[in-house]
Amino acid sequence: MTKDYPIATARMVGTPATGLADVYQPGTEELKDGEIRVTVLGSGDPWPRRSQASGSLVIEVGNPEKDFFFFDLGSGALMNFTGLHLPVTGTTKLFLSHLHADHIGDVPGLLGSLAKSGRIDPVEIWGGGSDDPDLGLAAFVEHMTKALAWDTRSVRGANSTTGMEAIAHELPYDRSDTVYERNGVTVSSFPVIHALNGAVGYKIEFAGRTVVFSGDTRPCKYLVDAARGADLLIHECFQSPAIFAKGIGMDPSQAANLLKMAHTVPDQAGQVFNMAEPRMAALWHTDHRPGLAMVFDEIANHYTGAVVASQDLTVFNVTADAVTARQTRLDPLAPVMRGPTGVEPVVDPPNVPPAWWSDALIDI
Repeated sequence: MTKDYPIATARMVGTPATGLADVYQPGTEELKDGEIRVTVLGSGDPWPRRSQASGSLVIEVGNPEKDFFFFDLGSGALMNFTGLHLPVTGTTKLFLSHLHADHIGDVPGLLGSLAKSGRIDPVEIWGGGSDDPDLGLAAFVEHMTKALAWDTRSVRGANSTTGMEAIAHELPYDRSDTVYERNGVTVSSFPVIHALNGAVGYKIEFAGRTVVFSGDTRPCKYLVDAARGADLLIHECFQSPAIFAKGIGMDPSQAANLLKMAHTVPDQAGQVFNMAEPRMAALWHTDHRPGLAMVFDEIANHYTGAVVASQDLTVFNVTADAVTARQTRLDPLAPVMRGPTGVEPVVDPPNVPPAWWSDALIDI
């Protein structure tokens, strides 16, 4: 079960300039100029459960525009997002590390449901290209748009459909690149080693602060280079093969081959952290059910800095003075929040009702 406190070797590095509550209550703490806040919307594995949604982060920055960004959007992430008191009108920027189902499961809800909730701005989606064009981000966005065609057409005459549009930004899969520069925020992508060409990690820079997100990857030189000296490194970490195999009833040799092909395990994560030396390291994509004691022990063989095992709604505040980890107390009944938008709503002409409706409709 998710705890109401961070699971960590150290929950704070440095000393915050102002005191922070032990538990983060959304809507009660304005971001300071130059501050970054990272909230884990989903910390778990491909099979979502109440204690751990599938992988996702939301990253807010303390600029005048109050920008925030999704990084991956696995199943269950949007349920956790709704209680954060962030405006649905601002849900326009999504960076995908790769296209496995557990990292994209809530994309239909982002495009369809959140548009019905008040967003009229199109959603921009960034993600890796591929040596096979059919496997790249642009193809994914094209086919996702087609898959949601019924949803989009259904709201004509009632809602603007501009918020259901998706704009694809396909990124290099074989080199690092700067992919976003707006309002004082820079996002760079870098290739990582996970299953196929097209998986990437991201480096977010704002006001001298740096957060690095690995996505899914085996230990990777590009990631270490991007993460050296980062304020916060969020890195995937599966349980060790024997524990992973036992937890899901898989043959141990098959589990070892699967993890070796695509993921990072605790012993390797400790070595990556030792090479990168971030101010704070965080584990992500880690199944908590078998326990975390052995995970921390294996990491400690190589790295003795601050390590947090991310849960759903672990929140990190990153400033020049400190990096702090806490848990969020979410309002499960929070309403959808709206905010400013620069787009004028345009409502298409309504659909012509099918002829058979006139006889079938009970006019109550």
